Amino acid sequence: MKILVIVVTYNGLAWVDRCLGSVTGADLLVVDNASSDGTADRVAARFPEAVLVRSRENLGFGRANNLGMRYAHEHGYDAVYLLNQDAWLLPDTLERLSAAMEDHPDYAVLSPLQMQAGGVDYDPLFAAHVLPKAGPLQDGVREVPRVMAAHWLVSRAAWEKVGFFAPLFPLYSEDDNYCDRVRYHRMKVGIVPAAAAVHDRAFRVEALDKVVRRNYFMGSLCRLCNINRPLWERMLYVFLFTAVKTVKYRSLLPFRYFRQIVGKIHAIREMRRATAAPGAYLTGEA
Repeated sequence: MKILVIVVTYNGLAWVDRCLGSVTGADLLVVDNASSDGTADRVAARFPEAVLVRSRENLGFGRANNLGMRYAHEHGYDAVYLLNQDAWLLPDTLERLSAAMEDHPDYAVLSPLQMQAGGVDYDPLFAAHVLPKAGPLQDGVREVPRVMAAHWLVSRAAWEKVGFFAPLFPLYSEDDNYCDRVRYHRMKVGIVPAAAAVHDRAFRVEALDKVVRRNYFMGSLCRLCNINRPLWERMLYVFLFTAVKTVKYRSLLPFRYFRQIVGKIHAIREMRRATAAPGAYLTGEA
């Protein structure tokens, strides 16, 4: 398979050498989201073989990856590998994943086992939200509803049918939304137990507003945009979800964000309509 590895960087100087240095046997494209710590210059100096796109603004995760995926689409690649800046590949990760994808063309997205930096324990979110859905880790591919996009092999057949990331999700939940769309288009998401890679997740102490925005607001948008379920049902769920999160966070922030969600209903309806068609967002704004 002709694979393009896409890495979106933003002030990633601490990881970029380890991340990009792990890429072998594939072409590399880096989209830098207007870093202020010299990340883009480091990429240019240390990895001249990489195609480097210097964005003048922070495009977020989805729109920046769309630039790379569009490049792959226009240059005849068979697949893209979306790699987080705080993650890296093992020597045989791409080989094992690409072999699995060739054997299982009904899978749009494949992920390796996502490990912590020591290589012994699983990434905490991977262990909590992906492995319980996978069942026994036997050879081959294990289908899961969703998996984080720190490590994603995405086939050309997938983006030609499912499309690219939706602009409604600039940061967070864009991968969950994409997995929902994959299932709508009757393709699959899976993990390959024979393949592993590292996600050196950057844990930070975050303000409550940022936590609520990521976990409640973006998560609620994702639920409402899930075209596998009726919108009225998702709205009822989100209203109850709002009450639960208000109690959990001991804050009225979820209800304040709920007002923003209600204001986006038209955009949500438009996104559900757009992503029902094949090849959503292949052209137009990144």
